[in-house]
Amino acid sequence: MMKVPLICRLAFADLRHARVATLCQIFGLAALLVPLLIILGIKNGYIEDRTQALLENPEDLRIQFVGQDSFSAEFVQELRQHPDVRYIGAHPIQLAVQSDFAVPVNGGPLVRNVTLLATGAGDPYLGDGVEPPARGELVLSAALDGQLGGLEVGDLVEVLMRPNNSEPDGAYLTFTVSGILPAGVWGRTGALLETGDLFLLQDWTHGDVDGTDLNPSRESYPDPEKFPLVRLYATDVDGAFRLVEDLARSGYASGASLEKAADLLSLRNALNSGFNTVAIVGLLGVAITFTASLWAAISRNRRPISLLRVGGLSQTQAFLLPATQAALIGTVGWVLSVCLYALLTGLLNIALASTFRVDEALARLSMTEFLASAGATLVVSLIASLGAAYAITSITPEEGFLDVR
Repeated sequence: MMKVPLICRLAFADLRHARVATLCQIFGLAALLVPLLIILGIKNGYIEDRTQALLENPEDLRIQFVGQDSFSAEFVQELRQHPDVRYIGAHPIQLAVQSDFAVPVNGGPLVRNVTLLATGAGDPYLGDGVEPPARGELVLSAALDGQLGGLEVGDLVEVLMRPNNSEPDGAYLTFTVSGILPAGVWGRTGALLETGDLFLLQDWTHGDVDGTDLNPSRESYPDPEKFPLVRLYATDVDGAFRLVEDLARSGYASGASLEKAADLLSLRNALNSGFNTVAIVGLLGVAITFTASLWAAISRNRRPISLLRVGGLSQTQAFLLPATQAALIGTVGWVLSVCLYALLTGLLNIALASTFRVDEALARLSMTEFLASAGATLVVSLIASLGAAYAITSITPEEGFLDVR
């Protein structure tokens, strides 16, 4: 146990003696690590932020069918099980049915031309914390809630259908507010309804349902077996492309506005490839540099090491000398790399934040990733020291007396 500090002192003394070579190794290690940290930081910062922003705008991941006039309930249910489908919901012929809204008590305001959409579990508009409405319930957008005077969950609203040829007085259907979307989630004056309720309203406009009070028809109204349209969203960028391909193989023509997603995917893949390439080359460079420099140090110090062996330095202790030097250089090089990363990314954020129009840092690493980079640096450094460590064990005490170099 008393020899461990001695090994550290010997390792540090040798590195200090060959200070120029030591500094070259430290700066060379930093030159390899800093680009790795910057690429990883940009991938985890700007690219992840853009990906999250893409997911928060569900219309960028919406899949639209082309030339399809009906969808069966079985098809919708089957597609709902697809791993790349975030949400699929059936819809009437008009994707956005419109009606007027009114609060039935207290003489509330009348809001015209409200957009109605069918919804269900997984709908990206619902987001987190908002349950899908059951039959007789609806979820208001923030804009509609404001125009209705600021309602609360449990309040009643009436959907007012405009007159048609058979019903000159129009019709109404009463709903209970089950949720209110946060501002910015859905930028429309609209409401999300259960599928059956929306089809009931749509069928009334077509004259397939009679009466002005549609509430008695709600409970007995059957779920439709065929749907003119569906609202389909992919889980993520990669899933959108896979989903379009799977639909094409099944005979369904579909497309999506994935230009931004494709550009983002290309950039992310390029960064991944660049990071992997630089990481492999960098780690190989670290290993080769450490192996060569440590081996050269052993060759240069064969006689002093042999004399240390005469003084009682065991083979095990000698084996630890290159490993200790590698650990010291790796640690200092990593600390220098982190400092340079913080400096360069700070300048990068100042110079390019306005260009990319982002408020967050362009490059960002978590503490786990910093510690992982430190661990990887030490592991590679120690592995690279094995050759020199093996070479030092071949030095015998007799070499010091024979002056063999």
